[in-house]
Amino acid sequence: MRTNKILVCIDFQEQSLAALHQCYDISRFLKAEVVLLYVIESTDLFSKLFNTDTDRAKAEVKQRLVNLIDKECAESKLTFSYVIKVGKVSESIIETANEINARFIIMGKNGSTSGFKKFLGSNITKVISESDFPVISIKGSHSIGYKNIVLPLDLSKSTKEKVASAISFSKFFGSHIHIVTVHSVGIIFQATNLYNRIKKIEKVFHNNGIECTHKFIKKADKDNYEYVLEYSNQVNADLIMIMTHQEGKVRDYYIGAFAHHIINESEIPVLSLTPTLPQNEETVIDALVDPFNLF
Repeated sequence: MRTNKILVCIDFQEQSLAALHQCYDISRFLKAEVVLLYVIESTDLFSKLFNTDTDRAKAEVKQRLVNLIDKECAESKLTFSYVIKVGKVSESIIETANEINARFIIMGKNGSTSGFKKFLGSNITKVISESDFPVISIKGSHSIGYKNIVLPLDLSKSTKEKVASAISFSKFFGSHIHIVTVHSVGIIFQATNLYNRIKKIEKVFHNNGIECTHKFIKKADKDNYEYVLEYSNQVNADLIMIMTHQEGKVRDYYIGAFAHHIINESEIPVLSLTPTLPQNEETVIDALVDPFNLF
């Protein structure tokens, strides 16, 4: 079982602070400690600013983290700690997540390549590819809470875990689940196996007391991810849940094209999950599964 710690990557820029604020509800959800991580690289802001040794850079970072925690603790009443590491950003994030056995990694996603070297935006894909832990990537400023969750389903074998994760979140946040499926089947679509299986999944949510609707979108001249992003904006989604690895590629540093586009182009927070349930499950979920050990 994972410890109750959430790892939040900090560089003191606006986007990472927005990600920090976004983590509060998840921390309360899990009754978890928030661990702030700052990674010092050779091209780091503080190295440039002081042009001095690592110890002095660490001291400056430590003071800023302590000041941030003092303010955030007073306002949020959550438990905070911090870690400072020297090295490559993505490697340090994954290493720290393993050390604290994190429940989640939360990262801000910068939208511009201008200014200082991007601490987070350029490392999100690598962290998601190589991490065993769920990653929430956040771009822009968002309301706190997850009232509307979009769940893209293609009915692969990892569908069971996505449904389980959505149930876990919805139970705590009172979320409305919006299932969306982009299809290319013909006129008798509603009689197909795809339609029947989606209806069964919808019933699972209803049986667990969760509001759920589904949207079938007939594919035309756009890629699947474009339809999902458009639909997410239409329903004012607070979170998009995706699986990042295709079947058979769970541990080989692979992110599918659909997930890659969602992660990099979404203005809405994205929860990236790596499948951990057995992959030989062919049938739709028929009971509550709880990958986050919440119930």
